[in-house]
Amino acid sequence: MSLSAAISLSLQLRDALAAEVKRSREARAVLKGMQIDALLAQAAAREEFNQRSAHLSDVLARALGDVAASRGLKDVTLQQLTEWAPFEGAQLASVFAEVRALTAALQELDDFNQALAERALTFVRAYVTHLAPRPAAYGRRGVTLVPEASTRSERV
Repeated sequence: MSLSAAISLSLQLRDALAAEVKRSREARAVLKGMQIDALLAQAAAREEFNQRSAHLSDVLARALGDVAASRGLKDVTLQQLTEWAPFEGAQLASVFAEVRALTAALQELDDFNQALAERALTFVRAYVTHLAPRPAAYGRRGVTLVPEASTRSERV
């Protein structure tokens, strides 16, 4: 593959990351609203993004490997690319900088969304616990006893 193919692949990766960052920003409202169907759809979209970005990264690595092999090298750096093809090397360096920035933004959004999801899970667990509290009695082996329904009054 050529250097122009590597640039094209890096642009596709950047665009996929930008779309995922946008989708992750929108996830905040879905998490706050506890919209289960939308959460599941976002999880499926994230899985699709993960697969697509992994594929693009692999193909991009192969393309850059081909560029290096055409020069008789095993690996290639951005500095070498810029020396060989100044315009294309600078363009690739710029796109890679955008990819790094988008990756950092996505990681930050994922951390925030995970904290928000954990908080929502805490509230749901507390709510369920209040609806159906666990029994406080234990048997002689330490197993929680489920209280049986009483057929008589417990008043003394």
